[in-house]
Amino acid sequence: MKYFSINYSNIKINIDKNGLRNAQIGAIHAICSHFTLKENPALVVLPTGTGKTAVIVMCPYLLQAKRVLVLSSSVLVRGQIVDEFTTLKTLKEREVIDDNINCPNVLEIKSPLETTEQWQNLENYDVVVGIPSTIYSELNSIIPNKDLFDLILVDEAHHAPAETWKGILNYFSNAKQILFTATPFRRDKKEVPGKLIYNYPLSKAKDDKVFGEVEYYSITTSSNVTTEVDKLIAVKTEEVFKKDREDGFEHYLIVRTDKKEHAKELIKIYEKNTNLKIRRIDSNQTYNYIKNTIKALREKKLDGIVCVNMLGEGFDFPNLKIAAIHKPHKSLAITLQFIGRFARTNAKNIDKAKFIATTHDFKLGTSQLFKEGSIWDNMIVDLSQNRIRTEDEVKEFVEKYDIFENKELSNSELSLYDLNPYFHVKIYSTNDFILNENFQIPRQETLYKFMNEENNSIIFITRELNKPKWLNSDDLVNIEYFVYMIYYSEDQNLLFIHSSIRTKQFYDYISSSFTNQKPELVPKRNINKVLANLTEIDFFNIGMLNKAMGSGESYRTITGSSTQNTIKKSDGRLYSNGHIFAKAINETDKQITIGYSSGSKIWSNTYLKINEFITFCNEIGKKINSDLIVNTNSGFDNLPIGQYINEFPLKVFAIQWDEYSLRKQPRLYKISDAGEILNEYSFLDFDIEIIRQNKYEINLSLKNVEDEILITYSLIQHFTYSKDVPYHYQVDNTELINYLNENSLQFYLIDLSCVVNHEYHPIPKEGDLHYDKNLIEVFDWNRYNTNIQKEFYDINEKQTGDKNSIHESIEEHLKNVNYDIVIYDHGTGEVADHITISNNSNIIEVELYHAKKSGGTSAGDRVNDVYDVCGQAVKSLIWTTTKLVFHNKIIARLRDTDTTFIKGDENILNNLLVQPKPISFVINIVQPGISKNNLTEKISTVLASTETYIESKNSSKFKVIASE
Repeated sequence: MKYFSINYSNIKINIDKNGLRNAQIGAIHAICSHFTLKENPALVVLPTGTGKTAVIVMCPYLLQAKRVLVLSSSVLVRGQIVDEFTTLKTLKEREVIDDNINCPNVLEIKSPLETTEQWQNLENYDVVVGIPSTIYSELNSIIPNKDLFDLILVDEAHHAPAETWKGILNYFSNAKQILFTATPFRRDKKEVPGKLIYNYPLSKAKDDKVFGEVEYYSITTSSNVTTEVDKLIAVKTEEVFKKDREDGFEHYLIVRTDKKEHAKELIKIYEKNTNLKIRRIDSNQTYNYIKNTIKALREKKLDGIVCVNMLGEGFDFPNLKIAAIHKPHKSLAITLQFIGRFARTNAKNIDKAKFIATTHDFKLGTSQLFKEGSIWDNMIVDLSQNRIRTEDEVKEFVEKYDIFENKELSNSELSLYDLNPYFHVKIYSTNDFILNENFQIPRQETLYKFMNEENNSIIFITRELNKPKWLNSDDLVNIEYFVYMIYYSEDQNLLFIHSSIRTKQFYDYISSSFTNQKPELVPKRNINKVLANLTEIDFFNIGMLNKAMGSGESYRTITGSSTQNTIKKSDGRLYSNGHIFAKAINETDKQITIGYSSGSKIWSNTYLKINEFITFCNEIGKKINSDLIVNTNSGFDNLPIGQYINEFPLKVFAIQWDEYSLRKQPRLYKISDAGEILNEYSFLDFDIEIIRQNKYEINLSLKNVEDEILITYSLIQHFTYSKDVPYHYQVDNTELINYLNENSLQFYLIDLSCVVNHEYHPIPKEGDLHYDKNLIEVFDWNRYNTNIQKEFYDINEKQTGDKNSIHESIEEHLKNVNYDIVIYDHGTGEVADHITISNNSNIIEVELYHAKKSGGTSAGDRVNDVYDVCGQAVKSLIWTTTKLVFHNKIIARLRDTDTTFIKGDENILNNLLVQPKPISFVINIVQPGISKNNLTEKISTVLASTETYIESKNSSKFKVIASE
């Protein structure tokens, strides 16, 4: 077919003489220019009323097409396009083409193409016009000639991401494709295909008098009764309609709703409360009925129509100037399309468009359109142009990425535009970055790679194939997809990583793959700056690290609205900043959500386009590296923030499990190289002992009665095995070292400050801490013939006539006190060396005795004498949180270890602890190396710190048993 080539020379675009609008002239020149350089689809944005159909009709002539397929969004619009091609009436009126020219041979497809013969018949036409459902239904089964069309024109292109539209465009991918729309964006954020080559802004359409004025009449009512609200809108609509007609304007109206049943009710309401002549149309009615109704409207037999989601896109009747909106559209794109129908100016005796609706608090885009006093003229232009500008920015940004696709694995083209990752990043500080395009994820196949050298970012989309664990055969496969984004900000020297796998080890693996040096995590003190310059901060979730070691609560999480109001100034003594999640207003008056946690992670409860994602990273980076000070003017400011350290400021004297381990009490498995489980333990049955330490690392022993695991914690490397281990240790489903790196132990220093995840949490200074030496109970060690340098004797160690150990002396003393229960519990996993229980009239009293040997033959000024015993004392608080916790622990010790009764038995114990009485605890430290009369300041400070933290929890009391 050569119709359009033959008539190419008959197209006359005389800017000075013919009647083409600026928008039409600009669009056709942009289209011709685009296809001189590229073959990829072109996207043209023309506001409603600018003459888009005329541009569509001109395109085949200007591009000298062989055969054209035009896709329309509805049967009504399809008919209008067919009419324009078969008559060329608009182009003839505008003198773009002569009156005597032959018109193209046009076919309107009204029913699905179901046979090969029907498809072959299309070869007899110059132009084929149809809606996607009639073309796509049998497309892939009949398999027509892929080169049947050399030009495809898409009207209302924002529908193109739909399966039927997209399927047709993909099938005829060899053809030039031009997509036209007034709104190149969608509510579901799917990409409207094509390169944006021409955008005629709505503000220019207003200047050119193509897009007229719009006016909003707001109906304010306190009634929630739908019929009452509908009645108010109906009465106001009639008032506006009558006034326009009295002023000589030939205006018609649409009554808009979203449900067919509601449309039927509206007919009754308008008939009862107004004199307007209206008729209902919806998709259940026949095409002929709808066509006749519209004909009656054009012939002035009706004042308007009640419609359900109809007569929006492409419908050409410029005298529609009044809209009664009973149910607004929730989509910005559809709302703008709908308003555009009424803002057209190409008719006589018409005035500004008028919209009647009740006020609504929902937003379209970033604006609350349906509110009292809204100035729609300005708002509509801003909404449209800002949204199109945003869309253009996304398209321009993603075009800068080089795309690498694994054709063997990927089965469809993926556009980077459609990537909307959840905003969650881990941030590293580094001044070195390598754009590692060969990065590989273990056990995963790379499907797509998008790389942008200009802005130092790379994106990987991968998949992992695993068979279900419950299936021995390979008949079924689980396919899981992953996305990884790596972005480096040169200005901030920050590396941002978004990963589907969020373990510390995996983040470290990624970061090390893109740098030659070891990147450092950003300290929480800097991470906290993301809250700077935010207003109206409302915290939903605040995590607080408990600096009081062994209190039974190493971490507290507060949730709910305005949780910041529950934090008191006194909380800053026991807790420091852990994690947060909040909503706030940012510097551009936009509401955002923001959260951060330890380990340099930041997130927001939002899904973002790639350009938005990187912009957000840059905004965060500027704050992190700034000198900004965070002040939320709330209780949150009472929580101090940990300081990132490279060395321990003081000696570590005790170590505590993390909150997760204490709460979940996971299992630890010892596994052979062959995968056989050799032993299974409760993780918390392991004692944590310090073997040796320096300023930079600590060598630890995790030890129970059967096993010992040597671990090193380094302020550089985190947790590692101290030496090669012949077995595999696994906590639940996670390798032990990985588990510890994700759930770090808490290290308590001699002043009871703590270090967690490389962050130092000091104790707030509120004056000097001193322990009242008058509270020290003096024990007569000589009376019990005690060797104060011997804590206990091994079973074969003591000889007849030798002095008693400290344990023996204490035990002898306790047997002579009026206790109901005395238990000896020394050993790995102990509660205390000795435990006593008394049944008093109103309370069950429990005392725990922790004993350590003296560092010399007499009491003296040796802080090492108090570190270990104070550490044991505060660690034992974990078993004092409730009576049940204490009871269960004692029973487990009696049954699983050498723990024995010195006085009483299990029956007496159970009878005591099941009584409905409260329970109290006294934590005693026994240390003959402490002198009451010569208590030095440094020992007094350690004892005072221990007392403060023990007595702040569970109503426990602290006592010191020492020497004179």
